[in-house]
Amino acid sequence: MTSEQDVATLTRRVEELLEGNTVKEAVELVSGIHPADQADLFVRLDPDMRQAFLALLSSEGQAHLLEHLDEDTRWDVIEKMPRAALARVLDRMDNDEAADVLRDLPPSEAARVLANMNTAFEVAPLLEHAEESAGGLMTRGYVALHKAMTAAEAVIYLRVRKPFAEEAYYLYVLDPANRLEGVVNLRELIVADPDTPIEQIMAREIISVAPGMDQEESARLLQHYRLRALPVVDESRNLLGIITADDLMEVLTEEATEDMYRMAGVGVKEWAFSPLRDSVARRIPWLSFNMVWAFAAAAVINLFEGTIDKIATVAIFMPMIAGQAGNAGIQTATIVVRSMALGEVEVGDVGKLLAKEWAMGAIKGVLFGLALGLIAWTWKGNAVLGIVAGLALFLNMLVAATGGVLVPMTLRRIGFDPATIAGVFDTMLTDFMGFLIYLGLATLLVSQLT
Repeated sequence: MTSEQDVATLTRRVEELLEGNTVKEAVELVSGIHPADQADLFVRLDPDMRQAFLALLSSEGQAHLLEHLDEDTRWDVIEKMPRAALARVLDRMDNDEAADVLRDLPPSEAARVLANMNTAFEVAPLLEHAEESAGGLMTRGYVALHKAMTAAEAVIYLRVRKPFAEEAYYLYVLDPANRLEGVVNLRELIVADPDTPIEQIMAREIISVAPGMDQEESARLLQHYRLRALPVVDESRNLLGIITADDLMEVLTEEATEDMYRMAGVGVKEWAFSPLRDSVARRIPWLSFNMVWAFAAAAVINLFEGTIDKIATVAIFMPMIAGQAGNAGIQTATIVVRSMALGEVEVGDVGKLLAKEWAMGAIKGVLFGLALGLIAWTWKGNAVLGIVAGLALFLNMLVAATGGVLVPMTLRRIGFDPATIAGVFDTMLTDFMGFLIYLGLATLLVSQLT
C-alpha cells in the first residue's frame, strides 16, 4: 500500500512530467502504479491535468482506474469522455461495473454506447435487473463445466480459457439446457485423480440467489456461508451469472455507510465537499422535522411552568435526564438496526429483545440514577430533589430501552427503513418522556422541594 506521502510525491512527479511534455517517461511511471494508487493520485491532480493523465492510460488502464474512483469523480470523468472511447473502456470493465455506468447515462446515450461495445451481449442482460438487486450486481463471467468431463479435461479447459481469478473460485456444472446441476471447488478439482468424472466431485447442494433478491440480502447470504461467489439462477435453475465476494463486500460497506448517514439525518450521497446547495437540501428538511418535535418537548415543559417557577433548581438537571437517556436509546436503536440489517433479529424476537434491554436499562438506570441523585442531594442539599432526579433518570432509561427496540422494529413492520429515523425518534421520545416524568414527579412532591 502506498502511503499518503508517497502519493503526494508521485503526484508532484507526474505533474512535472506532464508540464514538461515528457510523455514517454510519464507513461512508464504511471503504468507501474497500482490502479488503486492511480485513483488516489488522480484526485490529487490539478483538474486541468486530469485529461492529460487519462491520455497516458490504455483503455484497459482507464477501465481499472474508473473502478477505483469514487462515484462523483468517476462520473465527472465519464461525462467528459467521448462516447466511442467510453464504449472501449466499458468493454474492459467487469460486466456489472459497465452496467452500472450505462444505467447512469441518459437512455439515448446508453443505447449508443452499448451499440459500440463488443461485450454488449454480456452487459445488456444485466440492464434488465434493478441496480440494487442480485441481477444488477452479477457478472456473466463464470466457468461452466459438464458433469461428464474428467478432472484432467477440466484443468486443460481452464488453461485454454484463462479465466480471471475471481471467476475461478468455483466452477459451475451445467446441463445442455444451461441449468445448474452442481458446483466444483477449484481446490477439489486440482487434488482429484485426473480420471475422476466431474460428477463425482461436484457438490449438488448449491447456495444460490434469484435475480430479484436485494443486494444486501445476497451479501448477508454470502457472508453467512463464507463463500467466494454466489450463482444467480432463475426459476428454472438456469445460471444467469455470478456475484463475486468483492462486489458483495462493497455492498455491505455502502449499506453500513448509508445507515450511518441516515441515522444522522444526512443525505446518503453527501460527502465533505458536496456543493452547498445539495447539502442544504439534504439536511434542512430533517432538521425542520426535528424542530417540530422539539416544540412538543417545549410544550411539556410549559405544562409545568408553575413548578419551575416555584423550584427553579429542578431545571438544572433536565438536560442530563433527557440527554443521558437519549444516548442510551441511540445505543440500543443502533444495535437493533444493525442486527436487523444482518438478519440476526426478526419481528418475532421483540419479547426476548425487550426483556434483555429492560434489564440493561435497569442496570444503567440504577448506576446513573444513583450518581445523579447523590450529586443533586450533595450539591443542592435537598434529599427529595436527589430522589426525584435519580428516579426520573432510572425510569427514562427504561423508556429509552423500550423505544430503542420498538421504534426500529415498528418502522420495519410498516415498511419504513429503520436506519432513516429510528435514532431521531428515540431521542425525541426520551426528551419528551424525560421532561414529563421528571417534572411530573417534581410537581407531585413540590411541597417537599420548596
